[in-house]
Amino acid sequence: MNSKQIAIKFLAPKIEDPKMIFIDKNIFKSILDWARDSAREFFTTQPTKFFLVHYIDDIAPIVDKYLINRVNKMYKDAFKKRNKLFMNLNSSEKTIEWIINRYINVFISLSTNNRYKEYIDITKIKIDLDKNEAYYISDIEEIIDFENLKKLPKKQIKKALQNVWEDSKYDFEFDIEEFDELCQIFNLCSRNVLEIGSLSELELIKESIRSEYYQVIINFN
Repeated sequence: MNSKQIAIKFLAPKIEDPKMIFIDKNIFKSILDWARDSAREFFTTQPTKFFLVHYIDDIAPIVDKYLINRVNKMYKDAFKKRNKLFMNLNSSEKTIEWIINRYINVFISLSTNNRYKEYIDITKIKIDLDKNEAYYISDIEEIIDFENLKKLPKKQIKKALQNVWEDSKYDFEFDIEEFDELCQIFNLCSRNVLEIGSLSELELIKESIRSEYYQVIINFN
């Protein structure tokens, strides 16, 4: 079992009412401890995110504070927007899973998207890396602006867009409508870019943020 599964199995039975997770900050904080380990495990399985493993202990406290400060807003928005959190509030298991996924998404956004409002420049964080693993830092340079991306062959652009969709598994601020808009920038249709059925694989709910920006991560390997 991974950390997320253990957290759900261990914590959920102790929380009779899922809403208490957002009312009692001590309960919310207890989930964040598991979320940190879950993020570490997730990053180790993702080639383009592996470099973040080295920054867990530096950035996690910032992510913790970020989410703790937004507990009330997340809770109120759930009822206001009837989003995915709202649909999960009838289950402690699903709510815990949502929070852990949200944690991972925020960690990625804060540490890799320089257009994100609360962006952290991790290149200024001093950490001693193993020389054999230092090359992972170069993954940050794979974030390329639209103008350069437009110059690539269509086949390569489609591959890049498929990577964007795959990377959005933990991004609750990026839904299929925004992905379709992104595809249209390159004169492509999202249904042609993705395999049949891919549009229903992820249940992504759009939340208000600077949605005019997109993070395009391209793996040329």
